[in-house]
Amino acid sequence: MSNSHEAFGNITTSPGQANSSLKQGRFNHETVAFEVEGFSHRVCRYGFEKWSQSGFPDMFASTSPEGPNEHAESGGDGEGTDKPIKLSGCTNAEFESLIEVMYPLQLSGPPTLSKEQWVGVLKLSRLWDMPEVATVAIERLSAMDLKAVEKINLGKSHGVPAWLKEGYTILVDDLSKASLKEMTVLGWETAFRILWARDEISRLREATPNAGGYWVSSDSLLCGYCYRNWSYQHKVPNAQTRCPNCNYVYTSSGHGVAIIDASTALRSTAPLLDDKPKIVADKVSEVFEEELKEAEMRSAKCTVAKPEPPV
Repeated sequence: MSNSHEAFGNITTSPGQANSSLKQGRFNHETVAFEVEGFSHRVCRYGFEKWSQSGFPDMFASTSPEGPNEHAESGGDGEGTDKPIKLSGCTNAEFESLIEVMYPLQLSGPPTLSKEQWVGVLKLSRLWDMPEVATVAIERLSAMDLKAVEKINLGKSHGVPAWLKEGYTILVDDLSKASLKEMTVLGWETAFRILWARDEISRLREATPNAGGYWVSSDSLLCGYCYRNWSYQHKVPNAQTRCPNCNYVYTSSGHGVAIIDASTALRSTAPLLDDKPKIVADKVSEVFEEELKEAEMRSAKCTVAKPEPPV
């Protein structure tokens, strides 16, 4: 039976006093001990030094036992598990998820985490100023089935303007995308502004000439008012004066007119099929302007690279 060490060449052990003659290789990782919710973790320091733009690098460069910003409690210097740096502002599960991303156990890239775990990673990456890690978390969460309310809440909490705008746009366009319970989670003020934006859009459409009307799609006559307000394509039997679904009267003084010439209908109503997304997007930008700006500022702040120290 061959020696299991043969695959690694001739292995010898050097006495301790001989180590001083060895040259320093490229890799010589130092470790640091953390305590989170009573759990001890000993990990490589380089990940926190590389990915955190502030807090951890400053802490490691200092001889003081202070933790990263206000998020570290009084504790040891992290040199050993008997003197760990106590971290606050996070749960042990969130911290372990972050460690999995920073030090993946596979060669295929970031680990496969649940939605909840990725949210924890995003939270800590914002908390500890890790923009690159935050980018990975945002990309992974964006690929998941985030509901409109989740996008709004996460966009607010962690400075992701794209999610915030997407969430508001979805609900302003179609309130059925959220349940009553989910709307309650958003809070009455946010819910009221969503309803107000929807009402403003409806008023705008009603005030626009031919805002309802009929138009022809293939060989079917469809109700323009139903489409513009609810994205429903309801067929109308003939060019009558009342839609059998929404029951609105189609007269020159009402919500539209009965189109007689099909070719004219196609030309005059084609813009109505395309401007709804823009109307909703513009109204969302107007009603939620402050929140969107705040999220954009926070996102920009978290992506500013830390200047390199002078050589």
